[in-house]
Amino acid sequence: MRLNVTRDVVSDLWALCRAGDASADTRALVDAFLAEDPELAESLKKEEETMSTIVPRVSLSPDAERRMLDDAARNARLKLLIVGGSVALGAALLFAAFAGALVLVFRHGW
Repeated sequence: MRLNVTRDVVSDLWALCRAGDASADTRALVDAFLAEDPELAESLKKEEETMSTIVPRVSLSPDAERRMLDDAARNARLKLLIVGGSVALGAALLFAAFAGALVLVFRHGW
């Protein structure tokens, strides 16, 4: 089976290659295609230069991802605690209202 690789496919894969997330085969495919289509190669390079001036590169420390995951986990636990506390408080108030109603019924004999 022969795949039809188009300019759109190569443009999509270009970002993966530039980020270093593409496999060796994907990089080879993109490089081979761009070698045969210098106009697209130039267009992608210009686009990358334009984007680098608009959106500056962000460099994270090696443990930044771990810290972000820890923060997200801590926030999730806090939200769970707040929701659980709200449910428990609501249940306690409902129980108190029911118990109060029972006391009134038995005391006044309604």
